Amino acid sequence: MRKEPLELYYREPRLEMTTLGRFGVRLALYAGYAISAATAVTLLLQRNDMPRLFWAGVLLALFLADRLMHVGEGEWPVAKLPKDKPNVAMSVAPSAYAVLEYSYERAHALGGDVALWIAKKLLERKEIQDGLTRMDVPHDELRAKVEDALAASPVRGDASNGASGKERMPAPEIREKIAALAVEAFRQAALSSSQFVGPKDVFAALATTGGGRLANVFGMFSIASGDLENALIWSRFRRRFRRLSRLPSSLGGFAHRQQKIRHRIMNRAWTARPTPTLDRYGLDFTDLARNEKVGFLVGHEGEYDRLTDVLSRHVKPSVLLVGVPGTGKETIVAHLAFEIIKDRVPAPLFDKRLVALQIGSLVAGAEPAELQDRVQKIVDEIMNAGNVILFVPDIHNLVLTSGAKNLSAADVLLPAITGGAFQVIGATYPREFKQHIEPQSEFLNAFEVIRIQEIKDEEAVRLMVYESIILEAQNDIIISFGAVKEAVRLAKKYFRDKPLPSGAQDLLKETLADAVEKGDKVLGAEDIIRVAERKVNIPIHRAGKEEAAELLNLEERIHERLIDQEQAVGAVARSLREYRSGLSRKGGPIAAFLFVGPTGVGKTELSKILARIQFGSEETMVRFDMSEYQDKQSIARLIGSSNGEVSGVLTDTILQRPYSLILLDEFEKAHPDILNIFLQVFDDGRLTDNLGRTVDFQNTIIIATSNAHSEFIKDQLEQGKAMAEVADALKKKLTDYFRPELINRFSDVIVFKNLSPEDIVGVAALMLKELAKTVGEAQSIALDFSPEAVRRVAELGYSPVFGARPLRNVISEKLRGVLAEKILRNEIARGGKVRVEAKDGEFIFAVQ
Repeated sequence: MRKEPLELYYREPRLEMTTLGRFGVRLALYAGYAISAATAVTLLLQRNDMPRLFWAGVLLALFLADRLMHVGEGEWPVAKLPKDKPNVAMSVAPSAYAVLEYSYERAHALGGDVALWIAKKLLERKEIQDGLTRMDVPHDELRAKVEDALAASPVRGDASNGASGKERMPAPEIREKIAALAVEAFRQAALSSSQFVGPKDVFAALATTGGGRLANVFGMFSIASGDLENALIWSRFRRRFRRLSRLPSSLGGFAHRQQKIRHRIMNRAWTARPTPTLDRYGLDFTDLARNEKVGFLVGHEGEYDRLTDVLSRHVKPSVLLVGVPGTGKETIVAHLAFEIIKDRVPAPLFDKRLVALQIGSLVAGAEPAELQDRVQKIVDEIMNAGNVILFVPDIHNLVLTSGAKNLSAADVLLPAITGGAFQVIGATYPREFKQHIEPQSEFLNAFEVIRIQEIKDEEAVRLMVYESIILEAQNDIIISFGAVKEAVRLAKKYFRDKPLPSGAQDLLKETLADAVEKGDKVLGAEDIIRVAERKVNIPIHRAGKEEAAELLNLEERIHERLIDQEQAVGAVARSLREYRSGLSRKGGPIAAFLFVGPTGVGKTELSKILARIQFGSEETMVRFDMSEYQDKQSIARLIGSSNGEVSGVLTDTILQRPYSLILLDEFEKAHPDILNIFLQVFDDGRLTDNLGRTVDFQNTIIIATSNAHSEFIKDQLEQGKAMAEVADALKKKLTDYFRPELINRFSDVIVFKNLSPEDIVGVAALMLKELAKTVGEAQSIALDFSPEAVRRVAELGYSPVFGARPLRNVISEKLRGVLAEKILRNEIARGGKVRVEAKDGEFIFAVQ
């Protein structure tokens, strides 16, 4: 992987010439080649008469053939640009330079922004058009807008002074703008591992450095620099691998392009020694790289550079890579193998073999003593060979191989590692690192620990563009760039059980399987959204007309199951409308509410309704009784213990179900240190667990309930004060239980008032309606209740202390249980009708 020079610059002497001067240079160059070709032919005809001249002709012909083979290339490949003279002009391909020169001449002679001239010229190229098509950008419309912007360039002075009268930038300023563009194009080429700076790199750079009118034009089509570069990958590799048989069968093949690399068994100095035991229990990554199986890497530049730095030093040259599955630990190591065979590594790593130790094969059928012997032989062979870097995947398994009277395999390996006899790369997972590696302090101290994080969103998009090229060829389908971006976006948001790019790859492949089964020829972003919605069972697409109407009348829908509590209903409805319209605050949960009020007034019921509306089911509600977390030690139960032995119930739940409603019952009873944990969650929607994993709460609704100051609420409302006034007063009093900064982190503090007798009747009616629905679905029995029966249920189920909470017990005891007995006795037939009356305080079941 190439480290960029500190100060790149672009200087092209030809642009400093006059137009006539550039023409003269080209004419002289073409004339020189023509004369050389004629001379070569003449000399080759002298084979019999003048042999020496013949061989001179051969040399000249070979020179011309070499020039012809490299006619479309720059002077220096991007990866080999001299660091002492980092002039990117030496890496610009002739096709890209021709565009820059053409645009320079037009801008200088006719006026207008040179970036617009460059864009206009590049839009004539098919590879650019193909890339834009992948982005669902109509290239003909884009070109028309660019031409309109050129035509609208401001006019300065008399048109007779310049061909068109447009405002013309001085030549030095034009060259300065071209230089900035060329440097950015070089960076784009390096990022995409292009051999030279081509037209596509220049076009991608326009989105970053174009500015002015071009930026406005690109904005009309939502074109961003990273999108351009990634979308152009399709056209670049489709041109390179024109025949299906030449496409790579895996991502690793993209690292190699068309180059064949000579296989080497021995190092070039012939000082290495054979390693039969290592070869038996190992897998040579450098051989895999030579065979174009591994080596492709996107992202992880920082981790890779640190890896090579540590392996290159003389003291403690061993590395331990720690990361969750799917973050790319093995991919980074495989890329090192690729760089080794390409001779692009620091001197201490030059000409090495990188061999992975397969622990499963190593321990298979071996007693502890025999295992120690195998490991010792491997160590001895590596030390004798002197050219091996040992990679140990799942290195924690070495620690677990000890017997009752035997050393572990790690203990046998340890002296060689601590002594720096050879380089070792270990890989493990956060939980295993905590449980098995950290306690072994001597073993841990032998390594430099490098934490491997998931790649960035834009890197995941780039990686999946490469993979989609293979998937397209294998499945005869077109995968749009929008589909790739949407897969990454939704995976990052909803499928956090796997890091990027794994979650996005799974989503794309599942959608692809659906599309192929249906016979679709194009896979678009809407297909990705449809499959994601099916997996998470919540609405993801933009709100259509029907859903918009439902959101606008959300209060009515909530009141179908909740009586009164207008302030609470209005607050949660506003939050859901903001979220579904894309206007909610970025960085935190969808919403975080503090519901305050006495028991049995609807706090939990409203939470269930929200879970059903937003996430599709009450089952998505995760409930925590915070009275169980009153001591400081209970923090470990929420986020996991420091030694990794106990996992966090809160963090693990959200990792598995990132789209949930979290109900924190009796929030005020939790220990203050636990309340402090939620400060971060409410603020930026993230929490780090005991294993160092970042847990994302941005797709959750968090509701904390509290009975704090319930009597105060009741007294204030009985005095006739408005709910808003009561809420403001309550916020000040809540500081008796919560820190002010915690209260301020909530989206809203919502006060629930005591239910009146009429409210209880309404709640009873809702519950009885639910009972009737259940009986109808189970037994096809039509069940209804007289008004007197409803009122009697309300009377029996009301408690000044517990509000409407006893209602369910009353319904279960007085009605549900009796109905069950009558059905079992065949007193009520399936498909019959039953009306429940109330007379003299008793319920009468009238079968009709």
